[in-house]
Amino acid sequence: MQQLKLKLLLELQSKTFSGKTLFPVLMILLLTLNLSAQTYGEARKLAFDGDYSKARNICRQILASGFNSDVALLLGRTFAWEGLYDSARVVLTDVLDRIPGNEEALDALSDLEFWADNYEKAVEYCNKAITNNISPEKFVLKKARILHSNEKYEEAVKTLEDFIAKNPGRPEMIRKLGEYRPDVLKNSVRLTYTVDFFDTEFNRDPWQITSLAYSRKTKAGTFIARLNYASRFGTNGFQFEADAYPKLGENSYGYLNYGYSQNSLFPDNRFGAEWYRNFPKAFEGSAGIRFLGFGSAFTDIYTATIGKYTGNYWLSLRSYVTPDKEGTSLSGAMSVRRYFADAENYVGLRLGYGISPDDSRNQIGSEKELTVKTRSIRAEFNHIFKRTWILNAGTVIGGEEIQPGNFSGYYTFDISVVRLF
Repeated sequence: MQQLKLKLLLELQSKTFSGKTLFPVLMILLLTLNLSAQTYGEARKLAFDGDYSKARNICRQILASGFNSDVALLLGRTFAWEGLYDSARVVLTDVLDRIPGNEEALDALSDLEFWADNYEKAVEYCNKAITNNISPEKFVLKKARILHSNEKYEEAVKTLEDFIAKNPGRPEMIRKLGEYRPDVLKNSVRLTYTVDFFDTEFNRDPWQITSLAYSRKTKAGTFIARLNYASRFGTNGFQFEADAYPKLGENSYGYLNYGYSQNSLFPDNRFGAEWYRNFPKAFEGSAGIRFLGFGSAFTDIYTATIGKYTGNYWLSLRSYVTPDKEGTSLSGAMSVRRYFADAENYVGLRLGYGISPDDSRNQIGSEKELTVKTRSIRAEFNHIFKRTWILNAGTVIGGEEIQPGNFSGYYTFDISVVRLF
């Protein structure tokens, strides 16, 4: 309606009128245009403040002068927000009938049908937008969320997979796919083997670590049980670990860990806790703590990360701070991953300094090992086969300080095979 009045105003300016005729006409049009803008702004503010009834009264007054899509959409949304779905449907479908490609109308109607538990109809509106190339990424994500909420996990995953295959480099989609995929195959078994070789200065036989883990995805989060077997210094030993990744809302989750061993190759007890949060613009951050128990003594390790998705890449920094009577020990890592088709297909590179208590090769058996100075670079490859098998392989080249300022090299090779079912 406002656009119509502006057009009329311009037409009037281009025509010849007497001063007496033109001035009143222009004033009336300007006042009407300004009043309409003011009242719509007022209605919008009232609606977002929760005063739906007053907002609707203003919308009706404006619409009495003629159709205005913005005002009609606001009117329809206020009905939907208040749970008056039939009234909302009448108003919003009228907008879509008048303007078939209206993005806001399709968005509002898909919301409305989703809230009304009409999932198929909500998906239908998303499909209409996608088919007509109206903000396809937005509506593909929305469609996947609706399907996932309706427990149609396979369809939700396929919707994202198909779009990512044709349009790579979509961080939010990659993240959602990683979140939804375990709902299709909720169980997994992972077998990991790691071997370390050392330069002659170490005078060590190769170290070997084998891990077998079972993971289960539930509505509350992911839970993992893991058995580690290590062979070092001519000694063998076992460690049991349990991990949990509880959901803490739409944009955050937690990490909890407990480990127990009666062998000197591992801490007697280990605890871990961390909070992860997704932020706008594809950022993620976390903060947490690790406790490693050696006999009656515990070592506290504080950790934090910051990461960001940018195109097909994931960049992250993690730090560890270990307070000690003799001084604070610092360690950390910088990682980058390059994703391909989805979250399970990538190559990665990590630069590390110092000992990480979360690194599988660092099965720390004493407090002293936490202060060892190391430098390392790791390359890895991860690929999913036929949606049920995942292969991860990596190699590390590093140096460990054996005397102040004197580093000797070590080389690590690891491979993991995961079966999803």
